Amino acid sequence: MTLSEKFKTDMKSAKLTKKGSAVSGAVKAALEDFCRQNHEFEQAVLQGGSLADCIEHTVKGCGNSISDIEVYRKAVEFYFPTAKIQMSMILDLGDGGYSGEPEDKPITVSRNEKVELSLDDLLDF
Repeated sequence: MTLSEKFKTDMKSAKLTKKGSAVSGAVKAALEDFCRQNHEFEQAVLQGGSLADCIEHTVKGCGNSISDIEVYRKAVEFYFPTAKIQMSMILDLGDGGYSGEPEDKPITVSRNEKVELSLDDLLDF
């Protein structure tokens, strides 16, 4: 059975909560991407619980809001408890990059430079 077939079968008769429905598309897409990145994780997903159960696991106890990264962490945890998520964001101001010069210096822009921010660093309290 392929991942696509598993997910289709898992969701055929799924009854998601309102919160689960809200994140279901993003969780499915992220899991598919993670499976493309790592064959061992793909095997864990194929042999693990249903996608619907995973989705509900991601929103369990979240209250009125939850961050994207936390949803993805919980989804990965559902299938592979020891796996960790690393996330980075790249700022592109529409010019292909950012020089990173302090404000008091003239800004020169190189089209090949990008600023990478790690959400892990921001969320690590």
